[in-house]
Amino acid sequence: MDLQPQPQPTSKHIFKKRGRFVLIVLMLLFVLIGTMSVLLRQQVARAQDGDWPTFLGNDGHTNFNSAETIINPATAPNLKLRWSHKISSHISTQPIVANGLLYWGSYDGFEHASNLSDGSDLWKTNLGQSTDCRNQIHGVLSTAAVASVQIGGVSKTVVFVGGGDANLYALDANSGTIIWQTALGTSPNTFLYSSPTVFNGSVYMGVSAHADCSKIQGYVVQLEALTGTIQHTFNVVPAGCVGGSVWSSPTIDVNTGTLYFSSSERGLCNKHEKMMDALIALNASDLSLIGFWQIPAAEMINDGDFGSSPTLFTALINGTSHNMVGLANKNGIYYAFDRANISAGPLWELRLATPPGPSSSSSAWDGTTLYVAAGTATVNGTSCAGTLSALNPATGVPLWQDCLNYDARSSVTSVAGLVEVAVGTSMIVVDTTTGNQLFSFQDANRKSNFLGPGSISNGVLYQANMDGIMYAFAP
Repeated sequence: MDLQPQPQPTSKHIFKKRGRFVLIVLMLLFVLIGTMSVLLRQQVARAQDGDWPTFLGNDGHTNFNSAETIINPATAPNLKLRWSHKISSHISTQPIVANGLLYWGSYDGFEHASNLSDGSDLWKTNLGQSTDCRNQIHGVLSTAAVASVQIGGVSKTVVFVGGGDANLYALDANSGTIIWQTALGTSPNTFLYSSPTVFNGSVYMGVSAHADCSKIQGYVVQLEALTGTIQHTFNVVPAGCVGGSVWSSPTIDVNTGTLYFSSSERGLCNKHEKMMDALIALNASDLSLIGFWQIPAAEMINDGDFGSSPTLFTALINGTSHNMVGLANKNGIYYAFDRANISAGPLWELRLATPPGPSSSSSAWDGTTLYVAAGTATVNGTSCAGTLSALNPATGVPLWQDCLNYDARSSVTSVAGLVEVAVGTSMIVVDTTTGNQLFSFQDANRKSNFLGPGSISNGVLYQANMDGIMYAFAP
């Protein structure tokens, strides 16, 4: 055993040990602060789980709010008008609930931010109007997406929305001040019916001709959320051709980074335009093509656009789980594909309506069942002006179908146990188990239609109509 005396630490050794101790303490402190910061961010995220921040609720466009518990099958029959707010213009956008405010656009060219308590405007910003060849004036028909963006190292809440002047705008969510705007075409020939989708630091948007009287080269665009700089574009038709407008909105599978969108009308180069009236899959990172599927000639109709946005869902088919994407065409058929190979064609399809009653409603998915509204059809021997259906996701077989008194053009909105849909001049809430109607509201002006989908957030159902009225209902 070594019993030699050990050297005593000098002041230099003590300084080094203390320095290491201080460094360890500082490192632990940074870890603790970082952990607290993450926890705080998670708490904020949880507090906002009940929001409705983008068109059709999320990037997968399921139009379903899983966090909603206040409005449910037990409370839906007790829904009452909490407030209404009227303007002198049409409204067809879906109300967006985020940042403690309600965001919506109107035909007079304004994007609004309203108080949730009474619908009064906190701010409104003019984003322009366009007049089409039929002398119809359109303003903001694009539904906003609200997201946080890091600007100068500071998180800022931003409203992304298509203006009535063919510009995509980024607005300060608190003041409505324009942060940036990017022209995506020339007004009035180009129009932004599409609603933006925000994913991984980019904003995605479809670009369309204005109505059916002008023809442009339809495309999808990816822009940097921070600056509005165009990163990539994907043209539906070749250079020199026109057609393939995109008036639906891009849907993104956030797990695979795949973007799905639908295209519309044919143009002047038919033999080269294989991606018109089609479902198309792109890599969200650079908009490179993955695959596409065009409606077969036998199922095409005149003006047979895809106006609905794709819905992501899942299905167990013959014991195998499939990640699916589905959408309806104006021909009245709902098509369902395996997301991994849409070029192989639909795994199933179902006729929901008989043309010319258009089917442009986007579906809803609540985790077990698909819900979709459509036009003219016959249900159990009864001729119906419109239908609301609950579908088995594996087969498309209806679990139930409701006969509606009007062509349902609005997308279906869902929370646990309920679906809501606008039907002509009224809106209804239906039990998802039975298809029984639990609540209905009839607008006093029977000439004013509900065209946009509703939103259900934090115990309130928001729905606007073409009479310029924003409604809020609560139990």
